[in-house]
Amino acid sequence: MSEQFTDDSVDKSVKVADKWIESSDGVEIYTRTWKAVSDNPIATVVFLHGFGEHITRYDHVFDKFGRKNIEVYAYDQRGFGKTADKYNNKGQTGGWNVIKKDITEALISQRREGIPQFLMGHSMGGGLALRYACEGVERHNIAGYAISSPWLRLSPKASSIGLDIGLFFLPTLSLFVPNQTFSVGKDSTYLSRDPVQRKNFDDDLLNHDIFSLLTRKYLYVENWSWKREYINMTSPIYLAHGSADMCTDINASKQFIQSVKSSNTMFREWEGRYHEMHNDYGNREVIQSYVQWILEQVNSAS
Repeated sequence: MSEQFTDDSVDKSVKVADKWIESSDGVEIYTRTWKAVSDNPIATVVFLHGFGEHITRYDHVFDKFGRKNIEVYAYDQRGFGKTADKYNNKGQTGGWNVIKKDITEALISQRREGIPQFLMGHSMGGGLALRYACEGVERHNIAGYAISSPWLRLSPKASSIGLDIGLFFLPTLSLFVPNQTFSVGKDSTYLSRDPVQRKNFDDDLLNHDIFSLLTRKYLYVENWSWKREYINMTSPIYLAHGSADMCTDINASKQFIQSVKSSNTMFREWEGRYHEMHNDYGNREVIQSYVQWILEQVNSAS
């Protein structure tokens, strides 16, 4: 396979089920499940997408999981995708306590007796998954965490976005107008080296660039207030990051993986890859690495 190739083909034999579910506080959330090839999957995964995107962008990723008998469940988080469209509230996540509750409900609803369950996240979703690993109610019931390009800290090269302005006042402002939103500029330049994939992102009307003050407070302020808890993590972790990621900071990922107590960690730096490695040149081997890691965890536990 050529390095200058992005595989976005989808195996139509993998069944996909879309469903609107109602959260415990009455909010309807859009979900998608990529079914395993049998009625008895060897593992299940709950996936958390990144900022400004949505779950239907992952058909070419999770069909590969389904073919290996791994079932994946994902949902458009509050403020994003079809969930945001339904309520016309782009960028309004409700803050960490609401996010954490939604993750817990997803994990419980998808758990199957005797089948290992994994939590996976990309970018913003990767940061959320790692925080859940520190303090989530169901964290001790999760077999492992597969993390892609986590938003632990923005890349220094992303400072041109201008989001570092006014952080000192953010906690106070978010108390008074938590749902005040603003646009940061929809820019796909550093998501992928593949111009076709960048155009796909730009043309997708479900993708957006909108923050609420409460969401920004979590991502830019609270996100570092709990980093000391990382060292207490003991679960298996696979963390992947592109060496050329100019959105999230690969050095933060390296610092994280070096600090955790877990004896079962794997860090892979993918040479030359941009932020969305699953949508970049050579993506097939990146996707396969997630699948292979989960299979190894399942086999080692059996």
